[in-house]
Amino acid sequence: MATLKNFITTFMIAVSNCSLYTKEHEAFDELAKNAFSALNELLGESFEIMIIENDLVINKMPLRDAGIHNINLIKRLKRKGVTRIDLFRGVTLSELKQLIIDISAPGKGLTSCPHIKTGIVDVSISTPWMDSDSLTFSPSDNIEKLQKVFHAISTSRQLPITELEEIVFHFIATFRREANILKVLSPVRTFSEYTYTHATNVAVLSMFQAESLGIKDELLHDIGLSALLHDTGKMFVPKEILEKAGSLDDKEFAEMKKHPLHGARYLAKMHDIPKLAPVIAFEHHLKYDGSGYPGLCVDRKKQHICSQIVAVSDFFDALRSHRPYRESIDAKTILVMMKKSAGIDFNPFLVDNFIRILQPVISEPA
Repeated sequence: MATLKNFITTFMIAVSNCSLYTKEHEAFDELAKNAFSALNELLGESFEIMIIENDLVINKMPLRDAGIHNINLIKRLKRKGVTRIDLFRGVTLSELKQLIIDISAPGKGLTSCPHIKTGIVDVSISTPWMDSDSLTFSPSDNIEKLQKVFHAISTSRQLPITELEEIVFHFIATFRREANILKVLSPVRTFSEYTYTHATNVAVLSMFQAESLGIKDELLHDIGLSALLHDTGKMFVPKEILEKAGSLDDKEFAEMKKHPLHGARYLAKMHDIPKLAPVIAFEHHLKYDGSGYPGLCVDRKKQHICSQIVAVSDFFDALRSHRPYRESIDAKTILVMMKKSAGIDFNPFLVDNFIRILQPVISEPA
């Protein structure tokens, strides 16, 4: 166990310090050699690193000690969309150096090497090794997780970041596997569940848009997590307004319109979430032309591009969802409405892109 912990420690020290040095620098070379030496003490035919739920499992041995190096490794790998790394006999120092560089670099995937294999573990299937194409997905599980997150916010003001990271990871793996994005979206099963279902759908649609624009890795993850939290401010709106079965009156709507401000204020105090999160929470009801709400002391002509992405997703999912006071609207009609509002409510480029990526699937059943 001590040898195992030594490897994780030396490996993560190399990862953490990688950005400080070039790969040719003697300091980086020394850190990588330390990690390589620790690995060779453990390496038989192969050496496996897995993340199962929120635990690090090395060579099928769970490491229950949630030390800082274990936590950082889990977080970095999940942000790369990876939950398993296998290192095989014959792995070279240069291959390990490349793995360290890839893990440390934001916006960079993991390079394929002859003696290092990366992918995804699916614990719901008996086969111990799975790639991203075989990952299963349960929308209801993620909605339940998000409901617990929102409950924690409304009752204790705590933000369970680990559960959010897990949801985003599953979303990324799933929409890459499913060709029809509409099949990934969850239907609203009950009225009280709408807030959570809507948040998960907005996150999926926002990541789908972002990836189609070439956004990947850490920024893709940050957009997904921020989109999940875009309606966090609703947890500070009175429940009788939030769950009213009919249309809101003027006074109630004025109270509801405060939720972007509530959400931004709350998220701005959180240290473990992307800086995008409070920005998107504040701006997702602003419009491309500078109107919308809350519109308090903000240069609305400079709405963040990621907020614009979430606004497109927010509008689309809100209209396609059945509500007690109106029927759902079909996808084709919503896209026509969005096209008419391009340049006013929405960024015209994002609307055109959204239509482009949805057109191949809107004729299929969602």
